[in-house]
Amino acid sequence: MSNTIDIELKRENNSIDSLNYLWQAELNNGKIIAQLDAGIEHKFQEVKDNFKDLIAFKLMSRKNLNDTYTVDLINGIIYHSNTKITESSSKTNIRLIFFRRHQVEMNENNIEKSHKIVYFFGMQYLDDNNSNKQITLEIKNE
Repeated sequence: MSNTIDIELKRENNSIDSLNYLWQAELNNGKIIAQLDAGIEHKFQEVKDNFKDLIAFKLMSRKNLNDTYTVDLINGIIYHSNTKITESSSKTNIRLIFFRRHQVEMNENNIEKSHKIVYFFGMQYLDDNNSNKQITLEIKNE
């Protein structure tokens, strides 16, 4: 028997197939947690459960292998396809920032006209003055 949650999960826009970027987490013991691994979807909760061991986090385009964003949580550097976006500087207590926003446009009959996913990706850290700083990139599907 189906319930409303099952029905919602079957909608195309809630499917992992609608995502243009997938994440991959690297832990300090060498373990890799991939969002989609051999057809199995891993939940972001697995990454959250291992935040203390997280050393790198990638956001990889499904359409363009050269379109990859990486946060190096050891050195506090963000890369886009092996090119540094941020400079090296003294950073401590480096934490991952990652979330998605769904922008849904509806018509007057409450029918979905468009659905865009915007990814937010970066890091939060303490600088030399022990001030809290953050760098967040907004990555759109376009």
